[in-house]
Order: sequence, then C-alpha cells, then structure tokens
Amino acid sequence: MKRRLNILCAIVLLVMGWSVGVSVYYMGLGMTKGVQMGMDAAREKLEGGNSAQLERVSNLRTVSVLPKFLDEWKGDLFTDSVRNEKTGRYVPMAYTNLMVSVPVETPAWQKVASTLMGLLVLVANVWALVLFIRLVVSVNRSDIFNWRNVRRLRRLGVLLIVGFVCVLLPEYLSLCSLREVFALESYDLILSDSVKVTNLLLGLIALIVAEVFAIGLKMKEEQDLTI
Repeated sequence: MKRRLNILCAIVLLVMGWSVGVSVYYMGLGMTKGVQMGMDAAREKLEGGNSAQLERVSNLRTVSVLPKFLDEWKGDLFTDSVRNEKTGRYVPMAYTNLMVSVPVETPAWQKVASTLMGLLVLVANVWALVLFIRLVVSVNRSDIFNWRNVRRLRRLGVLLIVGFVCVLLPEYLSLCSLREVFALESYDLILSDSVKVTNLLLGLIALIVAEVFAIGLKMKEEQDLTI
C-alpha cells in the first residue's frame, strides 16, 4: 500500500513538473518573440522606415472565435479554406483562434486593473503550487487526516478560484473592448482559451474535500472525547 502511494505521489509530481515546465517554456518563448518583434519594428522606425510594422506589433492580439454554424445553421459548414501542402489543394476549414492586429482603445483604469490582476494570478499560482507540493509530501508520509491538510486544501481551493476570477475579468473586459471595433462575418468572438473552467472546478473540488476531511476529523475528536 505504501509503495503504491509513493508511486502515485511521484507520478503526480512528475506530471505537475511537466505541466509547469511546458507552460513556462511557451510563456518565455512568446515573450521573447514579442520583445524581438517590437525591437525590430522600433529599429526600423528609428532608421526612417515605415512605422506600420511597429503599429501592427503593438496592436497584436490573440482572438478566440466560435464558428457561427454551431449555433446559427445557414447551410454552410465551413466558410474558409486552407491550402494542403501535401496535395496542393484547398480544403474547407473553420478557425478557432486567430492572431490579428487591431487598434483597441483601452481605458487607463482597465490597464492598471489587468496588470494588478495578472500579478495576483502569478502570486496565487505560486502559492497554490507550494501548498499542493506540501500536501503531496504529507500524503506520501501517511500524515493525511489532520487539520494542517484541511487548511491547505481550503487555501488551495480559494487560490484556484481567485486565480480563475482574476483571469476571467481582464479577459472579459478585453473581449468587450475588442467587440466594439472588430467583428467577423462567420464567427463570434468568445473568451480566450486562457480562461480555463478547469481551475474553477478544481478549486471547488478542493474545498469539498477539505470540508469532508474537517467533518471526519470532528467526528473522530467527538468519539475520542466520548471514550
């Protein structure tokens, strides 16, 4: 039993490390490429070139879209096409994510709020990761049913929910601003993929498990007092 528990804990830590590593890698890659594009565009402008490239980079944003045929059937399943390099023919397709350069007027308060929420998300994710590692280590030591783990689970659940809300609000405000200046004929603009309901679900599950642990510990304490 102990060996099986150790194996499961090791697998959890490996999967968690892989997930964090992949996220950090692509985040760093995106930031590096973005900075490089911005520097190239600024250098071109300083050399007397066209400033259009700098404007495109500064207005670059990722847009998540939903094909309208999913909710408004008009007889056309796909309204776009892409060239298949294997056959040289165009095949029908529908987008789910786009990168577009669209100027959007963003209020100063929204920029400040988005920055603060981004920092809060970072703090919440790091704190939740630390709590999760402590929880796994405690389980690996067979020290499971105690009030420390109850507090850890409660904090973990709250942090996951706070992180979800802090990602949801800026993305929703950004989506509302984008919808005022940008629209597509065959698509509806939707929330970004960065808003993951899975985090909210995991937070609620952590809170439920914490309350189950708390109820069990209270029942055990009452039995001990009765004896």
